[in-house]
Amino acid sequence: MIENTKRFAQATALADRGEASAAVALYRDILSSQPKHLAAAKALAETLEAGRVLGDPHAARQVVTDIETESTYSVGKTALVNGRFDVAIRCYNKILDMDPDYDDAIWGLAESYYGMRDFDEALKWYRAYGEKYPVDHEARHMVAALGDGLKPLRASDSYVRETFDHFAEEFDKQLLEELGYRAPKLIHSLFREAWPGAGADLVILDAGCGTGLAGIEFKAQASHLVGVDLSPKMLEFAGDRGIYDKLHEGELAAFMRANEAKFDLIVAADVFCYIGDLQESLEAASVTLKNEGMLLFSVESQSKRGYSLTSSGRYAHKPAYIRKSAQSAGFEEIVGRTDTLRTEYGAAVKGYITVLRKA
Repeated sequence: MIENTKRFAQATALADRGEASAAVALYRDILSSQPKHLAAAKALAETLEAGRVLGDPHAARQVVTDIETESTYSVGKTALVNGRFDVAIRCYNKILDMDPDYDDAIWGLAESYYGMRDFDEALKWYRAYGEKYPVDHEARHMVAALGDGLKPLRASDSYVRETFDHFAEEFDKQLLEELGYRAPKLIHSLFREAWPGAGADLVILDAGCGTGLAGIEFKAQASHLVGVDLSPKMLEFAGDRGIYDKLHEGELAAFMRANEAKFDLIVAADVFCYIGDLQESLEAASVTLKNEGMLLFSVESQSKRGYSLTSSGRYAHKPAYIRKSAQSAGFEEIVGRTDTLRTEYGAAVKGYITVLRKA
């Protein structure tokens, strides 16, 4: 504000003439109309710390710290979003020098080092955050993913819900425009290959529907299209598309078990990458499918046996594990294919897309 710029100059002149009380009154008046006026806050704190006027110097200094940390955090967050991880790290470290308990800076360091692919340093800061907040689901999950301890069999519902609620608004833009996300189209292409004569009369479940990207691909084959997801915010965006007959918020396996023999087809695009042990999910899918119904899904693939929780926080599966687990749950594989699902940090994310039929 131009007026406050002039008033600050007046306050400075008063302080220089030794009229500390008048200067302090003007600094406070400036801050009442412009609470983030850093120069006025600093001048007030310095005057009180010098003992020239009665007041609480600690409270005044805290105001300075709050203004500086908030401003620095804003710069750091912008840098993080734009991939300037080095700048973000400098900002977050500067904040912690001023306020060691600034939680968002601790989290910002974890995310920034993760973005730089410095997983050891990222793990250190995820752990620091998790020690302060033991029930934080994202911190716990990333410590499990990056650390050497026991790995969970699947990501917790709370982790998935919080992650995608936070991600929902930017989900489509980031995946489609920035990461070249292809999973829904790849799955639909494989479906057309496996079921070339499919009409528009299928009852379809879009499992883990997110914002509806897979629903767009399969709407033409659906007489009834149902979506289920853990994230209410993702479901809001799915609902806005106007393509679903019903949307349900809830855990996928529980939903499928509660809806026996309801669906001809289940589509799960990049859903099982948050589940390691797929047995429960596949068995639930068998319950909800009609006889000879089909299950189509993608996973991130790996060459080593079984499945593993990777540094991304997602699970990767070996195709042989998929086939073995599918057979155990009463499915036979019609066709499977390895392809690139998307890019991440400039590298291709290899996946396995499969079509299973209930035997």
